[in-house]
Amino acid sequence: MFVGRKEEIKNLNNNIHNSSAVLIYGLRRVGKTSLIKEAMKESKKKYVYYECVKGSEELNVKYFIDLLVEQLNLPNVLFSDFLLLFKYLNNTYKDYVFVIDEYSYLKEYYLSSKKQGSIQEAMRLDSSFKTIIDEYLNNNSLILCGSSISIMKDLIEYNSPLYDRFSYVLHLKEFNYREIKDFFPNSNNKKLIEIYSIFGGSPNVLIKIDENKTIESNIEDLLKHDSGIRNHINMNIFNEFGKDFDLNNVLDAIKNGAKNYGDISKKSHIETTGLLDKKLKKLLDLDIIEKVYPINMENDNKKCLYEIKDNLLKFYYSYINGKENIISLLNEKRYYQEYIMPSIKEFISRRFERITREYFRIKIKEGEYDNVIGIGSYFSSNSEYDCVLKKKDYKYAIYEAKYYEKPLTLSIQLKEIEDIKNIKGLKIDEIGFISSNGYEEKLDYIKYLEMDDLFA
Repeated sequence: MFVGRKEEIKNLNNNIHNSSAVLIYGLRRVGKTSLIKEAMKESKKKYVYYECVKGSEELNVKYFIDLLVEQLNLPNVLFSDFLLLFKYLNNTYKDYVFVIDEYSYLKEYYLSSKKQGSIQEAMRLDSSFKTIIDEYLNNNSLILCGSSISIMKDLIEYNSPLYDRFSYVLHLKEFNYREIKDFFPNSNNKKLIEIYSIFGGSPNVLIKIDENKTIESNIEDLLKHDSGIRNHINMNIFNEFGKDFDLNNVLDAIKNGAKNYGDISKKSHIETTGLLDKKLKKLLDLDIIEKVYPINMENDNKKCLYEIKDNLLKFYYSYINGKENIISLLNEKRYYQEYIMPSIKEFISRRFERITREYFRIKIKEGEYDNVIGIGSYFSSNSEYDCVLKKKDYKYAIYEAKYYEKPLTLSIQLKEIEDIKNIKGLKIDEIGFISSNGYEEKLDYIKYLEMDDLFA
């Protein structure tokens, strides 16, 4: 069953017509192939889908021709490169969408090779597809798709032959906290927040969660060494790391409290500046970590912090990584009770703060909060606020997110309000609260949002 992605399907179909080329990329199992096939189904377009293998261009062209012979009754033609093949297809067929999936596999064959001239071959391949797009799509269209974020993003950089050649570029990401509702139609909003905070929004993960089980039981399933979700982490995330063990060290350092550049360098034992820069860039490209700046000091690298963005990986590094022997010794249920249960509410609470920022981003895209020009955090030596809105007049709104089992008390509100009013350096003209379980009492001069408002 295909779930969601309505806007992406609409945009994709709007951009698939003769002489057009589309680029789609995203992590493995995020739903790229399903999206393409669903879009083609809705548009009723004729299409041919081919997934590259990790081999030479000549080998991939051979396999692609075999597929064309089977699906289009293509005569037994002989071509050794995509350029000549697409020239032939352009002159012979009309109104087809040709999908070349895992283009990054083909590029990796050359980029990872130690043979002389391999890098040049990879660039030549991009140049061939530039010519295909420019000259041989008069009657058809092309979708290039891939899972290697770094390789696919390079295709749209200024120095790439394919720069500015795509009518639509889509970086397909995980579902947000509201979109996962389609996977769990019978769950209330509180449970949706819990699922998203722990398991994230990958469709390949969400389909493995049993809606009829408690959060505790689903976590216990995750702890199993052979669980489907653990397999997803290993195959679709860590596989992207390859043999680069430094990436794991960087994530482990961040999880253990190293947030600024210097601390990450010390705890990960990567003291070479250029090398650490490369590792951080890789994790940023994979959308696994993010840079966080004080909202009033954006792009000030001296104030920059790094945080794990991916919810599932945050959970993995907080509770599983390096603890497999303990889990095996105690069994999943005992491990949960002794090592996870005491702090799981705090873990969800921290992710809930990030969800509130997501909420405001969604609402701004929907046309609300039109006076807001930025969303971020504010932190200093003695205070930290995770949801701060910058307005056009450079005044700020601060919303405090509280994930509590009981309604938010008036005494806690008054303490938070007093602390916010004492912040130096921000002109604050609006204070609000977002509570997971309502309010004991409300004040006239404060903005209030309930859990259900996050899904409205």
